[in-house]
Amino acid sequence: MLQLFMVAYFSDTNTGCINLRGKKERVEKMQRSIKAILQQQEKDEIGIEHIRETRGCQAYLRHLATEETVRYPSYWKCVKKGTAETKTRVKRKLLDTQSSTYKEIESLMQKTWAADKVGQGRDAAGLSHRGIVVKKIWSVENPVLYRKYDAKMKELCHHAAVSRCPSVKGLLDESDIWTHRHGM
Repeated sequence: MLQLFMVAYFSDTNTGCINLRGKKERVEKMQRSIKAILQQQEKDEIGIEHIRETRGCQAYLRHLATEETVRYPSYWKCVKKGTAETKTRVKRKLLDTQSSTYKEIESLMQKTWAADKVGQGRDAAGLSHRGIVVKKIWSVENPVLYRKYDAKMKELCHHAAVSRCPSVKGLLDESDIWTHRHGM
């Protein structure tokens, strides 16, 4: 005969407790499973996305600023191996021209290219390029530099959380942005 219920449970709505009954090994296994589920739920509740969605921008920025660990890009090989914190060497790899990452970056470059902006500054005088060609793309993993970047981002997040940075007006309209040519 197949036994469907290895552990019986009874919930007490007054105390909010769950009582488990059954063989000792099965009850202990069920307890571990329940603890794992509750720990995962607790992690999810304090997760960064949950904070942003439920507590707002200020709490999100404060959380980012006080996070002790560095959030390296998950696709880095040293992150997958668990050695990112100890690495000091730069690793670079040429991306395959057929990879989705290469194609996405190339597409982004083409979409953001503005031929009418070429030759505008003093450093670009006389240039008249009408297009851009992507020849090579390198993936660079530099844990030391990334740690510096992470520290600066945490500093900026702390400043933004405390100071409540004002919104930038006219960001989409270039005529409102002051440059050497438009007056400073």
